[in-house]
Amino acid sequence: MKNNQLERVSDELQKTLDLEAKNPSANRKDEVANLLNSQRFLDDYDACIWWNGCYYCKDESNNWYCIKCTF
Repeated sequence: MKNNQLERVSDELQKTLDLEAKNPSANRKDEVANLLNSQRFLDDYDACIWWNGCYYCKDESNNWYCIKCTF
């Protein structure tokens, strides 16, 4: 899944996710790859976190994208 298929989150949410991601245990990149059944996914993003009911992932340009929500 390439990030050009996803919409970048708002600047306000971007700041919130950056703060949340500072916790090393917050990274859920492997969990998201398993959820999407795509190990290639790991190459596309530097970090993924769970926040407020959704998985968000950050690319090499430090842009966050909403990958999947569970509600």
